[in-house]
Amino acid sequence: MLQSKSLDRHRVTARAVVGLALGLLAAGGAGSAWAQPADVEQPEALIKAAKAEGKLMLYSSSDESQSRTLLAAFEKKYGIKGSFIRFPTGPLMQRFSTEYDAGKVQADIVSVSSPIPYEARPERFAAVNRQVLPNLAKWPADALKPNYFTWTTEIVALAYNTELLRPDQVPKKWIELADPKWKGKFLMTDPQVADNYLGWLDMVERELGVGFLRKLATQDYKITQSGASGAQMVAAGAHLFNAPTFTAFSSQLIAKKAPIAIQYMSEPTVVSPRNIAIVAGSPNPNAARLYMNWLLSEEAMRLTCQISPTSIVADPEGKRGCVPVRDGKPMRFDVSEERRRMMAKELGVAR
Repeated sequence: MLQSKSLDRHRVTARAVVGLALGLLAAGGAGSAWAQPADVEQPEALIKAAKAEGKLMLYSSSDESQSRTLLAAFEKKYGIKGSFIRFPTGPLMQRFSTEYDAGKVQADIVSVSSPIPYEARPERFAAVNRQVLPNLAKWPADALKPNYFTWTTEIVALAYNTELLRPDQVPKKWIELADPKWKGKFLMTDPQVADNYLGWLDMVERELGVGFLRKLATQDYKITQSGASGAQMVAAGAHLFNAPTFTAFSSQLIAKKAPIAIQYMSEPTVVSPRNIAIVAGSPNPNAARLYMNWLLSEEAMRLTCQISPTSIVADPEGKRGCVPVRDGKPMRFDVSEERRRMMAKELGVAR
């Protein structure tokens, strides 16, 4: 069974893994941006208005435990009840778009990995800057966009069953998935289900070549449509491991001492951002601003890193208990439809 010291080991493993999303530590953007100012509370008038609204709705593609825990802490601090809806990015944004176009906006905040929804329809999201959210002063300039910002980053990983594999037996590099000894024994998350999985596929094909995809296609792997179901099946012993995946999907199982652990993969080390924005015309705009500014506070950053191993853009060295990330390969989200079809075909998952 996986003990708590195993989770510590995985945090140490992450320190040895090279990774960074979106080049946020580029020399030009680091500098004074990394000097950490003290938390800045929102004005009392905004806090009062937010409490009068009394509620908040978050649409997110992240792990449920993260949203639930953060919203509960926010409610405890301010007395504002938070709710959330969790779907993969595609279905989530489809629901949001339908509601927005119908003039029936439900979401106050939207958080997904891909920047495309924010950039394709910028009018749907309110301006965010250091005047709107004072605690963004902690964030590097390269992480800030006019209507959204990068909040956390994740190293694309592999989840394995600790009763079926020892740590020294687990693949460490993506190329190792093509080893014939794994044929018919592992679970692959369909890269077509979300932009960050597709971003992983795009990166490994660019780094390892189409021949790697063709070798994987002969491995007789099984397919899952989500990292959450993949983690459950691996913990149940149905498969040796699941990849690609993210740590958040296994964190609750690890906390319950289920036989599952995370291996951060390399060559290439692929990292995915998580972006977040306030919805323009949201039902509870003051509560949204208050929550977002609190999310950037020291209290919330440390809590975020306690919920599950993750990396925060303002904490590249992991000083708040986060997973350090350095020099990784940022995934791309602007993958053409033609390239998507080509890669899916070569991998053997074309629909």
